[in-house]
Amino acid sequence: MRAGFRRSSLFSLLGVGLLAGMWVALSLHAGPSIIPPPWRVLFDTALLLSRSHTWVQIFITLGRVALGFFFAFVLGTLVGIITGRNTSLEAMFKPVILFLQGIPPLLWAIPLILLFGIGHLSPILVITLICFPLVALNVSHGMKTVPTELEEMMEVFAPGIYPKMRELFIPHLKPFFSASLKLGVSLGIKASVIGEYFGANNGIGFQIQAAYQSLQIRELFAWGVLLIILILLESKFLSLSEKTKGSAPAPNRTRPVHEPFTVHPSVSAFQGLFSTETDRLKLILRGVCFSYQSRDTDDRMLLEDINITVPAGSVAVVWGESGVGKTTLLKLAAGILSPNSGELHRPEKVGFVFQDDRLLQWKTILKNLTLPLIYQGYSLKKASKYAELFMSEFGLGGWETNLPEELSGGMKKRAALVRCFMRIPHLILLDEPMSGLHREARRYLWDRFFALLAISPVPTVIVTHFPEEISSYPNLAFYSLKGKPAHLDES
Repeated sequence: MRAGFRRSSLFSLLGVGLLAGMWVALSLHAGPSIIPPPWRVLFDTALLLSRSHTWVQIFITLGRVALGFFFAFVLGTLVGIITGRNTSLEAMFKPVILFLQGIPPLLWAIPLILLFGIGHLSPILVITLICFPLVALNVSHGMKTVPTELEEMMEVFAPGIYPKMRELFIPHLKPFFSASLKLGVSLGIKASVIGEYFGANNGIGFQIQAAYQSLQIRELFAWGVLLIILILLESKFLSLSEKTKGSAPAPNRTRPVHEPFTVHPSVSAFQGLFSTETDRLKLILRGVCFSYQSRDTDDRMLLEDINITVPAGSVAVVWGESGVGKTTLLKLAAGILSPNSGELHRPEKVGFVFQDDRLLQWKTILKNLTLPLIYQGYSLKKASKYAELFMSEFGLGGWETNLPEELSGGMKKRAALVRCFMRIPHLILLDEPMSGLHREARRYLWDRFFALLAISPVPTVIVTHFPEEISSYPNLAFYSLKGKPAHLDES
């Protein structure tokens, strides 16, 4: 690593030397009155920095850059979010973004300055409009990469735009915000020259204009070098900030040493959380048909005439071949998808165990599991208490502060089961919840699941390839999903 660093530093010095050599050659060719030599420009720059007037101009420019980029960041984030989510709005804003991005700023900056006059407002507007496309396009691209699987999970466990923005969109967009900041501030400093050159009576851009009009070539170059120094310092500062964040010591996440399947608290500890009034809860599908819309004119129906009623206390076990539509059936029952036709009645609060864990990678396991209760109005303290009880019940005690990436596949499955119950569901949907686990682990988790289900016997639908492994549990009704399009038969 040190050898690589020395090699990189050597080539950087060679690059600086090459640049200085080209500068000297141009100065000798054009003459020092047109292109001053680098040592003279560096001396003039140091002289500038020794004057208090220079620092006043620097702070004026940096203040405008900060305000201009702030407005660009806010506006660009809003536009990026809505255009990343809505193709119609993307088409509407695209001409404006391409105009500001592609047209040379002088063509619209000068009329803008003539409209708003000389002062602080015009250069700030110029900086805002030059930086806006960068932020908007970055954020829009970030919104298009939000995983659909996590959106579906949020729709079930914390529905609404506010939870989705706070827990999913904003954390997912952090790298895109960081890139916008790193590139945007440098762009803002450059944009300030245009805004201040034509629309201000102070700042670095104005000083460059004054030096140019009075033919003070050495001073012109000195202000130019000062501008480059500011850009380099800004870039270095942001890079160091990122390294500091990345090298921050990780929380102490000592893995507990215990047998994963040990004796756990009695399920009666959860009776205060679950509702006992479940008699009226039902899942009803009548004549439900569904097809995924495509550009083809002959869309094939995936599910046709699905009829099933799952009352409270009953567990419907659905099995069938891969790809027949079992997961789609569960998504319809959860309200993630809407049927093409037919009637669907379901309880409002759904607990869903997806095939994959769908945990938020930037949140600890405890915070992942408290998510459903927090957005039902529970305090963090109370939600954490119930989450810790459930984690102990499912063999996850001691892993509260770990991130999902630090858990094994089996532990993530258990965390997904805990999250299902933390919704305090009125309907439970399980999609191959034990896939990938060995026999002992599956049996253990099924025992814990049915023990908890007995406390609050809500309607439940289990999709599995192995219905025989749960055939000994009570209140089961078995259904096969088969055919093209698929229909549901009691078996």
